[in-house]
Amino acid sequence: MTPMMKLALLLFAVLAVVIGPARALQCHVCESSSNCKEAQSCPSSARYCRTVVTVETLSGNLVKKDCADHCQPSLSQQGQVSSGSSTTMCCQGNLCNSRSTSKAAPRATRTALALPLALGLLALGLAPCL
Repeated sequence: MTPMMKLALLLFAVLAVVIGPARALQCHVCESSSNCKEAQSCPSSARYCRTVVTVETLSGNLVKKDCADHCQPSLSQQGQVSSGSSTTMCCQGNLCNSRSTSKAAPRATRTALALPLALGLLALGLAPCL
């Protein structure tokens, strides 16, 4: 086995350990006038947990939580909230949409961390060959 083949095998082994088995994202999926919590596994295409809070002055706010392939957050300015307006919050991570309000930024996933590690190992392995 050549040194490059050994390096490639080591690289794949490290990636397999870091990434781990593919698991579906879990989000709270529900619709209610309160901060509902109903955990559910998302489709494999879903990358975000989403919470949409719609302001209803007469009937109370509507909280809708779901899984989303794409998510664009939107925030309301204080003092400029009117009936029918909504705020969308996005997050990445299992059950991260448990609260109806969030200030958390999306967290880095293990997959996002694996790529720089793999590239670094590859660069270290190729350096003696150059």
